[in-house]
Amino acid sequence: MSFSQIKSYAKINLALNIVGKTTNLHKIESIIAFIDLYDLIFIKKIKSKKNNISFSGKFSENIGKKNTVSELMKILEKKKFLKDKKFHIKVDKRIPSQAGLGGGSMNAASILRYFIKIWMFCLLFELIINQF
Repeated sequence: MSFSQIKSYAKINLALNIVGKTTNLHKIESIIAFIDLYDLIFIKKIKSKKNNISFSGKFSENIGKKNTVSELMKILEKKKFLKDKKFHIKVDKRIPSQAGLGGGSMNAASILRYFIKIWMFCLLFELIINQF
């Protein structure tokens, strides 16, 4: 099976309001715009006992083992949404890290969108909001 390629676009906040706080996170309302800067993500299903996640590119240097992509995959596995399928995910980082452009969170969101669209997991919008 060959890799599927998706673009994970950067975003800028046009407006951002903090509307509350949970134990660890702030609840926000935001108006965003996507810009023509993106990370390239390559995904394919593999026969393995675990997922293979790697980062390359100009801005991949400071990405550790604990990142939004690996955390997303752990959540999807824990909730049994992947149905024991494993994936090779390669992220070509073109969005600068820690620049406020949403690179990491957009990578996770783009991968989740791919799984919902291509792999047709039956995830209700409400379930996604409540579980993540």
